[in-house]
Amino acid sequence: MKKLYLAGQAYALKDTFRTLKGVEEILPVHAVAQNGEELYGIEVCYNPKKQDISGILEAYFEVVDPFAKHELPLQQAAVFYVSNEDVPQLEYYARFLQSRGREPIATLGNLIVNDSITPNAETRPLQLRFGRLQEYHYLA
Repeated sequence: MKKLYLAGQAYALKDTFRTLKGVEEILPVHAVAQNGEELYGIEVCYNPKKQDISGILEAYFEVVDPFAKHELPLQQAAVFYVSNEDVPQLEYYARFLQSRGREPIATLGNLIVNDSITPNAETRPLQLRFGRLQEYHYLA
């Protein structure tokens, strides 16, 4: 069994993961990473033989917008991991998300379709926090 800790509204996330293949248990938690970051959300226990981390992240980002900027850091998208072997996959997925945040540009000869009005609109910054889990507490 592997575990990931995901920030967000526990009831919405529970509904998302309840039917996902390979997910064994979903519990509401308050978690703290080694860098001091905190999240309120869920602990997802999953079987890596039935579900990989990218499937877990894909389901998570269907519910939580990783580009949304919130006033409080605890409301931002966050993923805390237990094992360092998850880091390359998390970094890869973050790069994938960042590339999706770019506005598509298609060219037809001299005509540019979907061109941004301002340079700042070309890329939406990813508002996603990662951290190695230090401690967690289950919530009622």
